Amino acid sequence: MIEFIGSWLQFGAWYHFILGIGILVKEKGSKGFPFAMIAAFSGGTLVLYAYRLYAGLEFETSLWNHIYVPVIYLIPGSMQYTIEQFLSLEPVPLRKLYRLYPTFVVVLFLLILQWFAPETLSQTMNQSFAGAPISLPELACILGCLYWMGAFVWMIYQYRNILYNNPNKEAKLGVQILGMILKGNITFAGFILTSTIFRWHSGLYFTAGLATLMAVVAFIGTEINHELFKDILPGLRQSYRTSRILNLDLEKLQKELDYLLKVECVYREEDLSLASLSEKLGIKDYQLSEYTNAFLGMNFNRLINEYRISEVCRLIEKEPKVNLLSLAYQVGFNSKANFNLAFKSLKKMSPSEYAKSVAKGESV
Repeated sequence: MIEFIGSWLQFGAWYHFILGIGILVKEKGSKGFPFAMIAAFSGGTLVLYAYRLYAGLEFETSLWNHIYVPVIYLIPGSMQYTIEQFLSLEPVPLRKLYRLYPTFVVVLFLLILQWFAPETLSQTMNQSFAGAPISLPELACILGCLYWMGAFVWMIYQYRNILYNNPNKEAKLGVQILGMILKGNITFAGFILTSTIFRWHSGLYFTAGLATLMAVVAFIGTEINHELFKDILPGLRQSYRTSRILNLDLEKLQKELDYLLKVECVYREEDLSLASLSEKLGIKDYQLSEYTNAFLGMNFNRLINEYRISEVCRLIEKEPKVNLLSLAYQVGFNSKANFNLAFKSLKKMSPSEYAKSVAKGESV
C-alpha cells in the first residue's frame, strides 16, 4: 500500500504536467485556455511537492523548497478566471487579472526573504512535518488556503441561483459539474490547511491522490463523450445569464424600460449607455445586459438603435426630403457613420435609399 501511494503521487504529478501540455497544444485559442493550463501545471506542482515529502526529498536551494506556497495562491485565481470564461458569453476583461495579484505578492515576499533573511527559508517540509514550529512560508501557505477556500465560497454565493434555484432543467449535468468543481476546490484547500497545521502527512497524500483521481476521471469522461462539454455548456451559460436576474421583478422591469424608451424617449440622449440606463432603472448594468439578451433577444446597442431607427423612419415617412443627418443627431446618434451603419444593419438599405423609396411611394 505504501509503495502504491508513492507511485500514485508520482503518476499524479506527471499526469497534471502532461495535461497542461495537452491543453497548450489542443485548446490554444479557446476561452479560458491560458488559465486552464496554469491550473493543470499548478495542480501538478502541488502533487509533486506531496510526493517529495513522501519520498523525503528536498531541493538544495532553500527557496525551491517553498515554491508550493505561491502555487497555493495561483490555483484559486486561475480557476476562477477559467470558470468565468466558460460561463460568460463575452471575454472576461484582462483587468480581472487582479485575482492573480496575491500570487505576485507572495513570490515577491519569498524573494525578499531569500535576499534579506535566508535563514527563514531553511526549514524544509520534512522538518516541518517532523514537528518543527510553523515557519513564515508555512504561515503564508495557511493564509493561502484560507484565501483559496474564501474565493470559492464567494463563487458559490455568486452562482447560488445556478446551483440552487436553477430554472433550466437542461443544464442539470452542467450545474452538477460546476458544483463539484467549486466544492472540490474548497475540500482540497481545507485538507491542505488542516494537514499543514496538524502536520498530517496522510492528509496531503490523500488530497494529492484525490485531485489526481478526479482529473483522470474527468479526462476519461470527456474522451468517452467528446461532445459532453459542447452539450452542457450552452444550457449552463444560459442558466448563468438568467440567474443573475432571478431576483428582479421582470414584469416591473419591462414596464419601466418601456416607459423610459417609449414615453421619455431616453434613446435620444447621445451619451446614453448601458450603465446610465441601468441607473435610471435602479439595477446593475450586467442585469440589464442579461435581461435584454435573455428576454428581448438582443444586446443593449441593438435595442437602442431599433428605437432610434424606428423614429427616423417615422419622420422620413412624414417628410421624405428631410435632412437625414439632422435626424440622426435628433434621435441620439453621435456621427453620420454610426447612423448609416445602424440603419443599414436594421433596414438592409442606407437612409438615403430608404428616403428615396418613401418619396416614390414604394413599400419599404
